[in-house]
Amino acid sequence: MFQTCSEPGRTKGKAALVWAYLAASALLLAACGPSATQTPSGTQSEQPPQAQGQPQRGGAFRVMVSGYVSYGTVDAHRASFSPPVGFAGQSVNQIVKRNLNSGKYDIIPDLAESWQVSPDGLTYTFKLHKGVKFQNVPPVNGREFTSDDVEYMIKRISADPSIVLDKWKDLFTRRSDFTSVASIEKPDKYTVVVRMKQPDAVFMHNMATIGTIIVPKEMIDENPDRLIQDKIIGTGPFICKEYVPDVRQYCDRNPDYWKKDENGTQLPYLDRLEKNFYSGGDTSGAIAAFLAGQIEALAGQGGGPPSLTDADITTITKQMGDKAYLITSSGGNFGHIRINAKRPPFDNVKMRRAVYLAIDRQQIIDSTNRGGAEISALIPPALAGGGAQSVDDLLKLPGYRQPKDQDIAEAKRLVKEAGYDGATIDMNTSGSTAVIADLAALIKEQLGKAGINVNVKLTANYQDHLNEMLADKFNLTYTGHGASPDPDEYIYKHFATKGARNYYKFSDPKWDQLAEKQRAAVTDEERKKAVQEAVAYHAEVAPSVPLSATYNQFFYRSYTHGFGKPVQNVDGSAYFDVYWMDKR
Repeated sequence: MFQTCSEPGRTKGKAALVWAYLAASALLLAACGPSATQTPSGTQSEQPPQAQGQPQRGGAFRVMVSGYVSYGTVDAHRASFSPPVGFAGQSVNQIVKRNLNSGKYDIIPDLAESWQVSPDGLTYTFKLHKGVKFQNVPPVNGREFTSDDVEYMIKRISADPSIVLDKWKDLFTRRSDFTSVASIEKPDKYTVVVRMKQPDAVFMHNMATIGTIIVPKEMIDENPDRLIQDKIIGTGPFICKEYVPDVRQYCDRNPDYWKKDENGTQLPYLDRLEKNFYSGGDTSGAIAAFLAGQIEALAGQGGGPPSLTDADITTITKQMGDKAYLITSSGGNFGHIRINAKRPPFDNVKMRRAVYLAIDRQQIIDSTNRGGAEISALIPPALAGGGAQSVDDLLKLPGYRQPKDQDIAEAKRLVKEAGYDGATIDMNTSGSTAVIADLAALIKEQLGKAGINVNVKLTANYQDHLNEMLADKFNLTYTGHGASPDPDEYIYKHFATKGARNYYKFSDPKWDQLAEKQRAAVTDEERKKAVQEAVAYHAEVAPSVPLSATYNQFFYRSYTHGFGKPVQNVDGSAYFDVYWMDKR
């Protein structure tokens, strides 16, 4: 028998909105795949006020979001960072997506009305909704969405040479997501059959990732070199009307949107979305706008140091009272030190291990994360159900335990044995905010205690920082990392020799075996054990130094409705169709 998941033709219940652009989350896999979902640990959330009556149509929803910088692209297919995803999310749909209202973040249908998985896990059959149209704007002009568009999406993300020019291949940092796909068949316009080379425990996760969006081939082909630079067209609820990088993005309701709510009312409810961006290190203007009623939502930053301090939260709560509510959740966005394992001195495992031991993660949280975070290993504690370590377990381990005396002594010994005592090493990171600069200075101080001198080099913005990583021009670097709903993001995609996001230049035969093992696992228990093996080995060979997982922070005015409990903070971009307000 096939495993089957489906939905009626209408959206069930209210879904969720979530904002903050450094991505997220917590569960193991699809309810309709080789693995079941896991409820995230550590999630905490205040309950939004109970809405009175049925959802109302109309209004402009205004949000301010932090952490948005110029990335040179809005192409969610080729981006492993989340601003392009946030840009595109409200204008597109996916084949399947995460259910932010379930509490388990299971995978649910979107453009697919149902799907089946064969018992051997080698065949996935998707039945698509009929009559879905792209937005009625050039060059697509409202044509019908078909199985051809699904095939195109998978091939483009995979950097298939028939679609992606060879010179751009390395930019498609998700190209390893679908390497298990053997073939894609299209029996008709509304059916897609994906056959696998071997069982893939993360295929449905990759299909549900917010960047796995459907965009029309015509839009990409009209852009230079077939890359998306400054526009988006999809089948989604809102049409992008104005975009000024780093400043704003305005979208209007798609009058031809294909979804209806459970009462048969056409979605979306809102007439307009207005997003304005503020620097992640400067919350004053955003807080003032929220207090003055100029915006409906204020999103703190995930991925790096949170934007909203305890003092900010207290100020807003005291002044707004029951006119606003805060949702805080353990999202799994985390900051870490990337180590270039290809270059001396970090081609020596003793030096990598020394950095891993010497860093005082709790001091970093207290000093720069403003308390809005928890310590994290390779996989954030929010994924504890899928094999990650809990905070309590981490506090017993080398590198995490307190006090730090024993770890620093061991780090000093390793540095001397490696022959680098007193050596000076460059560390690059983005100098786009004062908080990041302060964090880099603290890392320098901590490594100095182990006999490692650090020369901090700050780039002007994150794009320059990213370019240096891609060009292999770093030894150490600090960066935020948008978390994932599945451990494969951390294990295979970032550290396997063939991983498309292996910025670390790390290559280890044992690691590659463990990475493949967790991908090929069939049962939940097999997968969990394989993940735990990889996590333990990561601590031994230390290709990176995880620091902390930050909390998601979202303030909403009390007349706003439609939220779930965010763990993957960028996912809410795909739920604007059910967001509504009871104020005009």
